[in-house]
Amino acid sequence: MRTEKAFKNMVLAAIYQIVSVICGLITPRLILEAFGSTYNGVINSAAHFLSMISVLTLGITGATRVALYKTLGKDDREGTSAIMKATKIYMRKVALCVIAYAAVLCLVYPYISHNDLNKTQNAAIIAIVSIGTFAQYFFGISNQTLLQADQASYIVYALDTVKIIVNTLLTALLIKLGRSVYEVKLVSSIVFFITPAVMNAYVRRKYQLSSKCEPDNTGIKERGAVAFHSIANLIHNNVDLVLLTLFTDAKVISVYTVYYLVVGKIKQLMQVVTSGIEAAFGNMWARGEMESLKRNFRAYEYVMFTFTAVVFSCVGLLILPFLRRYTYGVTDIEYIRPLLAVLITAAEAFYCIRQPYLMLVQAAGFYRETKNGAMAEALLNLAVSLVLINLIGIEGVILGTLAANLFRTCQYAAFVSKHILERSIKEIVLRFIWLVLTGAVIIFVSLFAEDRIAFSEGWMGWIAEGFVVFGIAAAITAVSSLLFYGNDVKYLISVVKRMLRRRSRRSQ
Repeated sequence: MRTEKAFKNMVLAAIYQIVSVICGLITPRLILEAFGSTYNGVINSAAHFLSMISVLTLGITGATRVALYKTLGKDDREGTSAIMKATKIYMRKVALCVIAYAAVLCLVYPYISHNDLNKTQNAAIIAIVSIGTFAQYFFGISNQTLLQADQASYIVYALDTVKIIVNTLLTALLIKLGRSVYEVKLVSSIVFFITPAVMNAYVRRKYQLSSKCEPDNTGIKERGAVAFHSIANLIHNNVDLVLLTLFTDAKVISVYTVYYLVVGKIKQLMQVVTSGIEAAFGNMWARGEMESLKRNFRAYEYVMFTFTAVVFSCVGLLILPFLRRYTYGVTDIEYIRPLLAVLITAAEAFYCIRQPYLMLVQAAGFYRETKNGAMAEALLNLAVSLVLINLIGIEGVILGTLAANLFRTCQYAAFVSKHILERSIKEIVLRFIWLVLTGAVIIFVSLFAEDRIAFSEGWMGWIAEGFVVFGIAAAITAVSSLLFYGNDVKYLISVVKRMLRRRSRRSQ
């Protein structure tokens, strides 16, 4: 059952990520072309400032998810209802705080942001973007947490897929009709408001949770420890844009967000192989199935290292050729920055590598034991970024992110090996060495091949180059995997075969 749900989550996640990548590249390009880098920078900056309200959740979603693993695993509907009621009450208080926070931002943001828009225009963007943020807290996050804990993330992916498609079509239509950026973003916010409301209706019908029970606040009793992790994640996701807003021009923010269009989509693609996994691990941990947990985690760890080797080698080689084509004709600021491309690729590669260890810590509920490392990561990120932003600009904040990601990856990997899996740290060190050497061979062979193949300057040339680079990366990683991690490959093949046999029996 766990395997079946994980498979369904992966399929829907794959569909969502494909749609997200395509639409996520189309919409910003339309904004850039129609309204320029300043508006693109302000919109993204405003969205990230609003997202900082998540600090008020103080890690409640993580603690709630751990508590729900236990009640869902025991089919305890009353317990699930009590936990969900407590979480919804709290989240709706946060939603009301969103309104107040947005009002303050409307007054303050025009004075701290460096851009050419007047105060009314800045405030209007804040107010419009806040509509979707309010809906997420009032309807979305608590229900999404329940679906994730129940390995039903595919529902979230299905709704989000529809949301992204509708938003992209409406954005393109409104821009073609010559509507203002404010009208375009208002329609987007309305679309983002509707989706959480639909999810709320689905959860009410599917789970039939009792509204008459007393809220169970013990389900979130660990939120104090989880808060450290939430704050660390908040800093990781927002410190770059906050500092860039305070110290640089909005056009620089546009450069940052355009680079993260590519890398951010890769992080979303990573969710295809992580969807539903945490819930499955949480279920194994709650049931005390340690041998199964260790066996499946090792396979998942191998998948993530393989994913990183293939995908981020390709990103490092293809990101600048992509951006030359994507920003063609946009001349109000320079977008082609090789050092920035290298640093962002490295920083996000470490972010992906740490996911297996982070996920296992969350699944087992070891928030308190790892909170010091989470806070150290946040402070390291902030300190390095503050020192370097005035020295080397946008590259400085990325170096801060890289240093923090490297530190936290090592910290989590060591903790998981010692306290959960009870294995030698040597196993992780060898995986790191394998990853670095495999990536180096991929880059060397790809550059050698590119020097001997003439690709056209258009999009078809970039697509052809992408196929060549990906083919080389996949082939080298496959050979390297068979040589050094043959047992992991065999186990994964056996898992896939079991899933296919089960689905075949059910269809007969």
